[in-house]
Formats: sequence, structure tokens, C-alpha cells
Amino acid sequence: MSAESAHTTWHPGEETMHRLLRVVHGDNPTIPGLPVSYGAWMAESPLLALGTVDGHDRVWTTVLGGAAGVVRPVAAGVLGVRARSREPLMGFDPVLEALFAGQDLRDGGIARHPGGGKLVGGLAIDLETRSRVKISGRVLGGALAATDPQAGVQLAVAVEETLGNCPKYLNRKSIRSHDSSPTLVSDQLPLVPDAIELIGRSDLFALSSRHGTVSMDTNVRGGAPGFVRILTNSAAEGVTLVYPEYSGNRLFQTLGNLQADPAVGVTFPDVETGAVLYLSGRADVVVGADAAALLPHSKLAVRVHVEAARFVRDGLPFRGTLLDPSPYNPPVHRLAHEIDGAPACSLGTTDPDGKPLAVATATLLRRSTITPTISRYTFRLGPETSTAPSRAAFAELKPWRAGQHVTLDFSAHLDRGWSHMRDHDPRSLNDDYIRSFTISSRPGGRSAMLDGAEFDITVREQGPVTAFLGRWRPGRPVDVAVLGFGDGDEIEFGADPAGEDVVVVAAGVGITPLMAQARAASAAASGRRLKLFWSVRADDLPLAIDVLGALHEVAAVTDVFVTRTAGAEPGIAELRELGARVHTRRIEPADVRSAGTAGRRRFHVCAPPGLTRSVLEWVGGEHVRCATFTY
Repeated sequence: MSAESAHTTWHPGEETMHRLLRVVHGDNPTIPGLPVSYGAWMAESPLLALGTVDGHDRVWTTVLGGAAGVVRPVAAGVLGVRARSREPLMGFDPVLEALFAGQDLRDGGIARHPGGGKLVGGLAIDLETRSRVKISGRVLGGALAATDPQAGVQLAVAVEETLGNCPKYLNRKSIRSHDSSPTLVSDQLPLVPDAIELIGRSDLFALSSRHGTVSMDTNVRGGAPGFVRILTNSAAEGVTLVYPEYSGNRLFQTLGNLQADPAVGVTFPDVETGAVLYLSGRADVVVGADAAALLPHSKLAVRVHVEAARFVRDGLPFRGTLLDPSPYNPPVHRLAHEIDGAPACSLGTTDPDGKPLAVATATLLRRSTITPTISRYTFRLGPETSTAPSRAAFAELKPWRAGQHVTLDFSAHLDRGWSHMRDHDPRSLNDDYIRSFTISSRPGGRSAMLDGAEFDITVREQGPVTAFLGRWRPGRPVDVAVLGFGDGDEIEFGADPAGEDVVVVAAGVGITPLMAQARAASAAASGRRLKLFWSVRADDLPLAIDVLGALHEVAAVTDVFVTRTAGAEPGIAELRELGARVHTRRIEPADVRSAGTAGRRRFHVCAPPGLTRSVLEWVGGEHVRCATFTY
């Protein structure tokens, strides 16, 4: 096969990925050599991610640069790399160590790269413009100065392949040079706490893979901070990371490499502090049902088994400042074992693509508008009859319990299929339109009566699914797939009338678990064992009136804290008539600490993260159960 044809066809690993994901491609768009236009653009790029293989056959990645000119054309088809670097061979940067293997710079001087065509992959990145260009090639030669960081590292790379990439998932940052003073914190596994913390806040990492001795692929993955999850980190289980592969250009060049050869190098650069975590190991690509079981709401994921690591403090020759996040970033997907409660699909049924199978159909019957942004929707259950497994699953479906959630699939109404870019609605590219809502009505009775049983959800309009519900008009048929009922945020009232006090702290529509348990809540309130602290905005006062108007016993043990009170006087007066105490301020520590009897009370927090963290601080080591609303 000629060099040109090798660049315009697909290798077996890429073809495997295309078959698995049912993608049909023509020629490979990778460009042979180095087009002049790409070379000129790369000369303005401040960063270069660079990958290679060390003497132990491990793949590593590094990130160099800090200012424009880190790469620039120096001859036809040849890029020059010039980057600041301080003492890179003393166990800090594994890529530079591999490129200048055998050179000892402890006594100063200059190391020479022997040439010979060592394979490298590179990615020129400009995070301020969210642009990037991939290259693959071979090192013709180079030099590295041990004592002169201004001279740093110099390489000449003969470029064999080039490909521009889209800006999706890159968080925009400004980059500036920095004189680093690297310190090796750890080169052992499992990862040290500081390395774990770095991964948890990272919104970008670089990775390199290889296609035998033909080419290397170096690229980055970006997302919201925390999009990379730690599956294991112990001496017994090893170190394993998992990240979702978001919707991209569907070339699957990195994943194709990993299908054929699992060797991978992953690097997490912390541009704010200069810390850097270098990892090398093996990766496997997880597709369809297996991906969904590992990382719910994902159809495609990568699991990295770490075999070697270096965590270096102040190891980057640059610093960066976040300007704004990518509008394409999906919410962070948590691992299945991190999610509180049962899986979204309670019966565990999925099709080969990892899409959960419906166990019932919910028909939208009516809507009650409570506030301009909060509505109550009533659905009627019925069997889902399109497949035999679905019919069987409905027969086995058990009635929901008070406080459980229902998982609904709106994709039939909202999913528009794949597209490369969608600037008018960027987050839709990775949205499966599966949502879980706490059922706000009491359970409907016996198992045999599920066919035709009705349930309510009370929700605020704040995303594409609730906006779709908000556009619904009576008479327009809407059926959505029910994927199952799951454990949600049941409040533990207990059966003993003289048992522990129950203190509920809620905010806005976080009241829904208590609404579903109205009977138990009223009984606990009558026995003075329940205390409710509820924070609402003035705009949400109609919701508070609606709920407490139906729960008279609960109203008598409720303190409502109203914020943004302009024009709220009529609603406040009505709440007081219902028996609630109303305060025009935020919840304070003394409020929560004064409830019940210390040492014999249980707290249930159904609130946003900020208020949840505050309550945990206020009540110390007492029993607290926190609603997550991220089923």
C-alpha cells in the first residue's frame, strides 16, 4: 500500500468502530503531509500536546508551550518544535525523557536527539479560539538544554498526516508562559490524594494512541469539570478511570487505534496551578448496553487501566485562566455505583445499543399551572406493546412506593439524530432525553390496577424536556416511554409514634418527596414529630400555598423562608392563615439546630448543593439524608 493510500483509507481498528456504531464512511479525511495553511495556523498556537512511546513500550503524552511559536514550519513538510523546559529528564516529563533516552543532563550541557524517525503524535491547540490541528510524524532530530529554560527543547518533526478538529467541548482559556520549578510528588500507584483531586476538577486532558508503527494520534478530550470518573484506586483493584465519549466527528481515529492496540497515554494539565498528572496504561472501548451499565446516559465510554503514573507539582511551563466553558458540555455523567438509589431502568432491560427498553407507556392527561415556571402533570400508565420483552416487563412491574421516582424517555419526541455541530442548541448533541422525576402523588394501589393508574410529577421548567411539557396543549396526544420506577428520596418517618424527630429542609420543588408521602407526613406532624423548613422564592409562593393547603397538619409545623419578597405580601398572608410561620429571610443555622431533640432526630435535605452543604455543617455528625435528584 502506498503512503498516500494509507492516509485515505481506514485501518482495521477504525473499521471495527464504524461497524460497532453503524457509521458509514467514505475516504479518510486525514491529509497527507503538512498543508501550508495548517502550518501557518499552527505557528500562532500557544500549546502543543505531544505523544510518543518509551523504551518500555508505554505510550505517554505531554503538553508543551505557553506562547505562540511552540510549533512552526521550518521546511516543506517539517515542523519545528521549540518549548521552554527546565530539567525535563530528571523523572518529570516522560515524553521528553523518552525522546532523549540515554542522555544524562545532570551535569548540564545539551542533549541531542539521535534522529532515526521516532514516531510521535501531536496536537497544536489554541484554547482561546477553541481550535486545534492534529499531526502525526517522525522526529528527525533535536536538542535539549539542561540549564537554559529559554533554549529548552527543540525538535524537527517530519509531518506525515494532518487533520483539523472541531472546537466542541474545549473550554476557552487564556494561556501565558511561566517559569516552572517541577517537583515529583509521586510516581507510585494507587494515585495520591492530590492527583485524585486534580482529576476531579479537570475539564480537559490529552491522550495519545498508536496504529502500530505507522502513525500516532494525539488529541484532547474536554467537558465539564469532573467528567472523568475514577472507577477504582487501590492496591487491590488497581487504578481505573472512565470517561464518556461525546458526540464528535464520528471518525473514531483514537478509538480505532485503541480497538487494535489498547496502549494509551493520558495527561491531565492543571493550567491554574501548573500541576500535571502523567498516566500510561491500557484502554478498552465500552459500547452500547455495557457503556450504559457502567456510565448511565452514555452510549460510548472509554475505560483506562493505569499502569504507570507521575504526579508533578509546578510541572507546566505555562499557566491559564478560564474565560468561558464550552456551550457543548453535557452535564457530568456519574458512574452507576455513584448514583444514589436504583438504576434508572429498574428492570435492567436494554437493547444492544444500550438504550433502555420501555416497561410501560405514560399518556399525558392534564396539566395544572401552579406558577409561571412550575406545573403539575398527570400521566396515565398503560402497557408498552411494541416488543415482547416490554410486554413481559409490564406484567412484572410493581406499584411505586411513596417517594420513588419514575424514569421517562422523551427521545421519540425530541431526538433529532446525529449532526456534527449544532450551535443553536449545542447540548442537544449528547442529550438522550431520559429524565427521572419524583412522583409527587400518592401511590395508586394494587399491582393489578397499574394498567390505567395515574401519577403526578411537579416540575419546574428548566430544560428541553420540561419545556416540551410546557408547550403541551390538551387534545394533543403525547405518549412517553416509562423505563421503570426507582428508589428516590423517601423520607424515613418510621412507625413508632414516640420515635425519632424528623426534620425536613427543602427548597422550591424539592418538596416533592414530602408531597408523595402526604399521609405519613400528616401523621408525623399531628404527633409533633415532624418539622419542615422550606425555602421558596416569592415567585414560588403559589406552590407553597398549594402544598400546605392540602396538608393542614404539616402547615402547622412548617417554617417558610421567603426570598425576593417584593410584592409577596398577599401570598405571605395566605400562608400564615394556613398556620405556617413565614420569615422574609434565608434559613439560618439556629433555625435548623433548634428543631426536635438533638441526638434523637433525623434530617432530610431536599435542596440545591449550597443549602445541602450548609445543613451538613450546621448539624455536625447527626443523621442526615440528602436528596440528589441525579438518579
